[in-house]
Order: sequence, then C-alpha cells, then structure tokens
Amino acid sequence: MKKIIGLMIFLVMVLVHNSHAQVLRNVKEATDDKKAIKVDRAQLEKDMAQLAAFKEKIAAIEEAFADKKMAKVKSLKQDIMTDMRREIEQSERKITQDEKELVQSVSEVNSSRREVRRSRRDRVNGDGDVGEGRDLRDDRRDKRDDRRDARDDKADVDDQVARTARQKHILSTLEAFTFSDNPTLREKAIANITLMKEFQQTMEADIAATEAELTEDKVEQREDRRERREDRRERRENK
Repeated sequence: MKKIIGLMIFLVMVLVHNSHAQVLRNVKEATDDKKAIKVDRAQLEKDMAQLAAFKEKIAAIEEAFADKKMAKVKSLKQDIMTDMRREIEQSERKITQDEKELVQSVSEVNSSRREVRRSRRDRVNGDGDVGEGRDLRDDRRDKRDDRRDARDDKADVDDQVARTARQKHILSTLEAFTFSDNPTLREKAIANITLMKEFQQTMEADIAATEAELTEDKVEQREDRRERREDRRERRENK
C-alpha cells in the first residue's frame, strides 16, 4: 500500500512539474514574440530607408553613364558597392538570427509533442472529465501551429541564404568590372548596371520577407495569448 501511495504522489508531482514547465515555456514564447515584433519593425524601417537611398544612387549612375561622366560613374559605383557590402553583412546576420529562430521553433514542436502525449495519458487514465478531452484537443492544435511555424522558419532560412548568395555573386561581378567610355564595353557596362538593379530587387525581397515575418510574429503572439489563457483555465480546473 505504501508503494502505491508513493507512486501516486510521484505521478502527481510529475504532472505538476510538467504543467508548470509548460506555463514557463508559454511565457517565454510570448516574451520572444514581443521582442521579435519590436526587432522586425525597427529592421523594416531601416531597410526601407536604405533601399530608397540605393535606388537614388542607381538612378544617378544611369544618368552619369548616359552623359559619359565616367569620373562620377566610378565614384557612384564605389558608393553602391559599399552599400552592397553593408547589405551582405546584414543578410548574414539575418541568417544567423533566422537559424536561431528555427532552433527555437523545433524546440517548441518537441514541447508540443510532449504536451500531446501527456494530455493523451491524462485522458486514458483520467475519470472521463470533459476538460481532459478539451486539453488534448487544444494541445493537438498547438502542435499543428508550432509545426507550421517551424516550416515557415525553415523557409525563411532557405530564402535568406539564397538571396545572400546572389548578392555576393553580384558584388563579385561588379568588383571585377571597370566602367569606361570605351564603346566596345558599353554592353558590359549596361549589364553591370542591370546587376545593380537586380541587387535592388534582392533588397526589396528582403523587405517583403521582413513584412511577412512581422505578420507571422503577430499571429504567433495571438496564439501565445490563447495558450496562456488555456494554461490558466487548466490550473483552475486542477485546483
């Protein structure tokens, strides 16, 4: 009898610990999402200002090239390549950040799977209370949400890596070319200006990705609020 009582006490302690751990995870997720929204908004504002300045420089180099002002063309080219190097550095930092978010998302998926297993055990071993079935349903939905978030984060990493690789290739091509008023190099010069415009497009794609990520962060924030409400309800039911 003592062994049975001891086992029951142990099981209760495990359930309380797991429930408390899940509450802490949900609070951490909410804090992380709030921070991510703040960072994404600041990054979006910064990226848009840098894109506007980059566009102006491309328009200026096109005009200078058309007027055969080679000294100005070469000066603008150096400015543009400086901007490109800055963008590439920022892109590499974003990759690092996106990879961290992916690791966190995978961890949340694993936590959700444990919650589903726990709720399933509670339903099988419980007294048939309606709350047990509701908890299992909620945890399954949370797992689906977390798996979707992990897929989105993996896509974000892949897209950012591809954009950064293309940016590096464009910069390398421009570094190897020297603008001149030699008619035989005119087509190559135009091709290099076109590459500058393509780099601009990668910056625009980066902004679109940040806007999409900001939307995802807001969705996750709403989901986290719902999960915290469920945690409070579950704690009340278990009192």
